[in-house]
Amino acid sequence: MCSLLSDYQLELLTKDGESASFELKRSLSDSRKIIETIAAMATIGGGRVLVGMSSKGQIVGFEPGEGDQERLVQRILAATDPKVYVDVERRELGGLPLLEIRVPAGDGPHLAYGRAFYRSGPATVAMTRAEYERRLLDRLREANGFERRIEGDWTLDLLDEQAAREFVEKARRRRKSPAAPGPALDPGSPRQLLERLHLLREQRLTAGGVLLFGRDPQGPLPQATIRARAHRGTFEDVESIEGNLFSQIELTTRFVSRNLKMRVRRDASVRQEQPEIPTAAVREVVANAVAHRDYRSTAPIQLRLDEVGLTLWNPGHFPAPITAASLRGEHPSVPTNPFIARALYLAGYIEEWGTGTNRVIAAMAASGNPEPTFDDVSQPGGIRVVLPLPGAIPAGLSNRQTTFLVSQKSGERFTTTSYATASGIARRTALNDLKQLRALGLVEREGLGKASHWVRR
Repeated sequence: MCSLLSDYQLELLTKDGESASFELKRSLSDSRKIIETIAAMATIGGGRVLVGMSSKGQIVGFEPGEGDQERLVQRILAATDPKVYVDVERRELGGLPLLEIRVPAGDGPHLAYGRAFYRSGPATVAMTRAEYERRLLDRLREANGFERRIEGDWTLDLLDEQAAREFVEKARRRRKSPAAPGPALDPGSPRQLLERLHLLREQRLTAGGVLLFGRDPQGPLPQATIRARAHRGTFEDVESIEGNLFSQIELTTRFVSRNLKMRVRRDASVRQEQPEIPTAAVREVVANAVAHRDYRSTAPIQLRLDEVGLTLWNPGHFPAPITAASLRGEHPSVPTNPFIARALYLAGYIEEWGTGTNRVIAAMAASGNPEPTFDDVSQPGGIRVVLPLPGAIPAGLSNRQTTFLVSQKSGERFTTTSYATASGIARRTALNDLKQLRALGLVEREGLGKASHWVRR
């Protein structure tokens, strides 16, 4: 957002006159032209509009009426695409009221009333189709290459050399593993490591380099955070997880593990204790979230653990041709951040590309949990993964199945006959119902023959 200026700074700006990033208006009477100017400013990098001034810089004053500011904001949001979120504030200069509209640098080009505009000096000019398409293509290229972005102060001084050494050691161990051999990685210095990983440009760390090997990645990139919350019964655990991406995966996996209960599973005659959600599945979805999120978004990754299961939301969308349905079968690997994903692969946090979701599904099934879900949600906009707890009741069951499951406590035993009687159905129908519930990991059958019974998971 355009920075807030003091009264003195604002007065100096008015004396300099109008420019590409500064516009003077007497009133809001021609709101359409104001909104076109706002869209143009967002496209070129931001600016401000001062209402209550003549075009020559004389203060004429403008007192907004009740609700004027809110109505203006709503008109701007309705007329622009992508939407421009402005700050509107009443100010005073020379004892007269003014209205200041601060315009952020946008994710442009921005349209106003279906047309694209830009600023040529102090004028708002309609953009040609060719220019609009060129700017749109540039934006798409930038969106797909944020990890390659560099800034002037992202020098090698930001590098955490210990993190680089630990990465090299993990990559070496992975290469020696017959199950997952990787390419040789024996750089002579941290600089050479960054160059080989394509995380260094013009002697500066890229955004990917800062996220993976920066001493304080949240300094330049505060959005690279995981907000974790566990609410189990009356107990609540909240943590903001920061650090480099390797640390975030480790710390988030530990956060989830400490908030999961252990349960007993019997496999044949073997009694096993295991967490409610398999650690391998948790680690995989967290690693995929940090690897594939949209780092242009200012929103953090959000994790919630409750009595239903673990929900992980990260900013971004499935890249074409990936869909929620295709993730359940063989699908291509289309990483949003390929250089970050490659580093995580070399260190063993990501296995063979394009198989992560299938491994999550397999781990959940082996643990007896209901199937995970993967969704590209339009509101608030992002990818949502849900790993249900054992016994969590999914949508799509019949009313009698849902009613019976709600009435049963975890570990409670019952028979096919008792379920049939409680549901008012034939025994054969009851058996079919229970087989479906067993396939979903909601009930388990124990014993043999007449001594067999069911157990609510």
